[in-house]
Amino acid sequence: MPPVPKPPTTRTSRNRTLVIALAVAGVAVAALIAGSVLLTRGGGDTASTTGTGNAPVALVAGIPQQGTVLGSPEAAVRMLQFEDIQCPVCKKYTDDAFPAIVAEYVKPGRIKLDFRGLAFIGPDSDKALRIAEAAGFQNKLWEVVGLFYENQGKENSGWVTDELVDEILAQVPGLDAAKVKADATGPAVTKEIAAVKAEGEVLAVSGTPSFFIVSGVNKPYQLQVPLTPEAFRAALDDALKG
Repeated sequence: MPPVPKPPTTRTSRNRTLVIALAVAGVAVAALIAGSVLLTRGGGDTASTTGTGNAPVALVAGIPQQGTVLGSPEAAVRMLQFEDIQCPVCKKYTDDAFPAIVAEYVKPGRIKLDFRGLAFIGPDSDKALRIAEAAGFQNKLWEVVGLFYENQGKENSGWVTDELVDEILAQVPGLDAAKVKADATGPAVTKEIAAVKAEGEVLAVSGTPSFFIVSGVNKPYQLQVPLTPEAFRAALDDALKG
């Protein structure tokens, strides 16, 4: 049996337990920084650059999507994002750094992002991931993933209900919700999830979120950086230099 993914223990503070503790300790600072944050229905925070009330959808509007990939097909640099939709540190990355990466690197066509979904925390992980992957068949994965993070509940609490799934799918323009739910239980999604799990094992992914850069035909290399816009800017600028 392959090792079960667990949060990394590097000095980059991507250990889920450590980051959560730091986030609690730094809540006052976070409140000052998050000037454009919207309250989610569960009382948490989610980053917004629009104030539209549907920030995850608005954030990626107009950006090309192809399956799990967000961004211009012409972008030479691709960042793999290994995530579990139940992971609170993945949500922290999505809230804190992801909007800046999209605005500064993805929208201008400089890099593209590739969602590599894992489901190791529990049944809610698998259910949410299957819905997201199925939405990817309609090139709508990134809206669905963002909305799941916006509504993220306590791990393994049963928060990914059928009602929540319906609510999320209804918020994505042009998405065939019935087809998503049918595809979510099909063999194509099962095959995709298994392929990503195998890829994660090859890359020695030990926890989420984990990030890898692929530039041209070069092999992926891992980014181990704090989950801040500043840290990602430095790493992505370096990758773009080749």
